[in-house]
Amino acid sequence: MRPMRPSIPLAPPAPAPLPLEELVAIALARETLSPGEIYLRLRGRIPRSVFWLHGVLALLLAAFLGNALLNIAGVRSDLAGPLVNLLLAWPCIAISVKRLHDYNFRGWWMLVNFVPAVGSLVMLIANGFVPGTHGPNRFGPAPR
Repeated sequence: MRPMRPSIPLAPPAPAPLPLEELVAIALARETLSPGEIYLRLRGRIPRSVFWLHGVLALLLAAFLGNALLNIAGVRSDLAGPLVNLLLAWPCIAISVKRLHDYNFRGWWMLVNFVPAVGSLVMLIANGFVPGTHGPNRFGPAPR
């Protein structure tokens, strides 16, 4: 007679893959705000995922694309960089202010960016990693 081997529990079955619509919704952070509200308005709150997706990734891509197109068009690089920065300044401010609102700070805290050497780094860390306040705060309901 053979000795019995201890039974090894089977792993639970793998979950079914998500449908494409669900994957797209996750990738786009299930946005309830329109692009105009995200990039132009100073009111409201946005979560960290929207900050990283729209405030960092999308604006960096827009900056690279803008610089590339201006270079292709023959605009001098010493003029193209500041021009692109000027065009993207307001969307950057709007996104950062809404992120500050999410953890119950006023938009005036954006002035921390003007502290030499560390201001921009502090704001990037705060906006990207500090969790927002749970539930509504003085700037509106919690973002979804």
